[in-house]
Amino acid sequence: MSAGRERKRVLIVGEEPSARDKMRILLGSTGCECTVASNLQQALATLDQRKFDAIVLDTQPSSPQFTEMISRISESDPNLLKRLVLVTEEGRDLESKDLAERHSLPRVQRKFLLQQLWSSLESLFRPAAVLQNVTDVARLVSDSLRDPLPAGVRASYDRSRKLLYASGSLTVGILLEPEADSNRIALTGQILDSAKPDRRFEGIPVTLQGWKGPVARATAGEFGEFRFDFNFESIISLLIRFAEAHRITILLPALKRARRRTEG
Repeated sequence: MSAGRERKRVLIVGEEPSARDKMRILLGSTGCECTVASNLQQALATLDQRKFDAIVLDTQPSSPQFTEMISRISESDPNLLKRLVLVTEEGRDLESKDLAERHSLPRVQRKFLLQQLWSSLESLFRPAAVLQNVTDVARLVSDSLRDPLPAGVRASYDRSRKLLYASGSLTVGILLEPEADSNRIALTGQILDSAKPDRRFEGIPVTLQGWKGPVARATAGEFGEFRFDFNFESIISLLIRFAEAHRITILLPALKRARRRTEG
């Protein structure tokens, strides 16, 4: 969290002390002011005394009290319920999964806690007033063209390029494949949400943009997959529109025209 920015107050609720401490240290390192509670009564009493920007609810060990807590928050402060993140155990916590789907709550798997918790919270902190026509520019996480080849492996004729972008809990994987001896390029991609692994993206519009404007449009499939085939352009980008108020722009590295192979 940058200097001069207001510290976000986060209530961490969970029965396991070591898990609470891990989350407190993690979020504290990002500049959050954390308060911990070990049970429903303590959490509700704390909520009566102080205002919080978000709640992290650790659902392990599973407890019916958590359902009651969410109901109480929904009644007293519906806006706070929109900033509640569940920490769950993959494949073993069907009750929590049902709870998350019923209230549209983001989930973070325990094994990915360090990677996903802050990004999930950060996406919830954006003020509603700022959400009008917000376009986030995704950051480039990895690029196969820049990754060094393993020792002893020579460069091959594989012209494909793999890119991975991230914006909050959303990730977009992209594969670029220039067609041999052609001016055409195939681009395939997939959208995923690390905070909501079961999220579906069917119908999400994706626009391929070139130097002069839109080149082509596609819609994502159920699992976030999309594809474009287009004539070579050195400067291209993608615009993914999740809602009128939330869009992500992906700026691809400058492309180079594939060289034709020579016979010999």
